Amino acid sequence: MSTAAVRTRAKNEIDIPSLVHHIREVNKQAVRIASTPPADSKGLKPRARRELVVVLNELEKTLKTLRIATADVQSVPNRVQTSVTAKPAAKQVTAALVLDTTEAMIEKGQLLTPVEFQRLMGWASRQAVWKAAKTHRVFYLTHQAERYFPAFYGDARYDRSHLEAVTKVLGDLPGGAKLQFFLTRKGSLGGSTPLDALADGRFAKVKDVAAAFAEVSTEA
Repeated sequence: MSTAAVRTRAKNEIDIPSLVHHIREVNKQAVRIASTPPADSKGLKPRARRELVVVLNELEKTLKTLRIATADVQSVPNRVQTSVTAKPAAKQVTAALVLDTTEAMIEKGQLLTPVEFQRLMGWASRQAVWKAAKTHRVFYLTHQAERYFPAFYGDARYDRSHLEAVTKVLGDLPGGAKLQFFLTRKGSLGGSTPLDALADGRFAKVKDVAAAFAEVSTEA
């Protein structure tokens, strides 16, 4: 490989350790700013405050994207130690989601705001999001007066039409109950979660299990 090619390759490679170092340095400064007494913080010029707000909004969007992209990092050691395939590793991560609180799932990018969800789904307007929710094609959870949608609707491992069809079967159940259904292992699915079963192509079986779940939940 030529010297020029080596330099080009090195330039294009992502220096993760350096990125982590910079993030930590930024975080230290952010902590100092957050610790500044309110009276002092008001001394910031209006333009500086506006720029800070804009940058923070951009940072939040980037963090959401990074969390989604690195959601399965914790499963890497399991894949190495047990020599399992990629799909079982994904099942371990998905099953663990049900153990998280709503706040934790939001922090990890597993639950998205309407704007983030619209962008993830590639829909043209916010109205498309609410229409999909109203017709039970997708669902949301409410946390601190805000609505959040599951990011798995945009996951390429699942057929979106199958996810929407199963969600419709769950009908008027609360968002929390629907999330529990998708992320909880079922004996009727051989110990898989409905999401895992959908990834494996067992759409018809998942629909049947969803119908039974909705019926029992409604009767209760």
